[in-house]
Amino acid sequence: NELGAGHTYREDVGMHFPTNYYNEDILPLFSLGCHMQGCGFTNATDSFVTEDDGDADKPGAEAEGNRRKKGKKKEVKRMSGLKALNEHLRNKHNLTLCHLCVQAKRDFISRLPRFTPAQLKIHQTKGDKETGFKGHPVCEFCRPKRFYDLTKVSF
Repeated sequence: NELGAGHTYREDVGMHFPTNYYNEDILPLFSLGCHMQGCGFTNATDSFVTEDDGDADKPGAEAEGNRRKKGKKKEVKRMSGLKALNEHLRNKHNLTLCHLCVQAKRDFISRLPRFTPAQLKIHQTKGDKETGFKGHPVCEFCRPKRFYDLTKVSF
């Protein structure tokens, strides 16, 4: 699997690439980083996600046995891969990926659009007129379950 100096072999796809091309063009495609402008989240190693303690701000939280102080963070979660990316997008940018597109679309996750909750609903129900995508169809028998496309709906 050696082509020589100046080339990199990627085992999961069984291909050799010139090293400069690999580093500049190929690696970003396979990455599970954020890719939002100005964000440095690369997801290259395990991520440690802290979440705001929403209960600490609720009136009466002390009376309910919640002894955490206002503004304190919940415990740190260790995660990696797609789960870490989804958590990062949700917590830092209020964005999400369409889970149907992640599972079934034949594209790199790094190239999939990121959606706000409202945009995701439009994406799933109405699609995108510019690309001709008409949304993810809903199964008439098991509503509200949606499928990637009509070929994925089991009859």
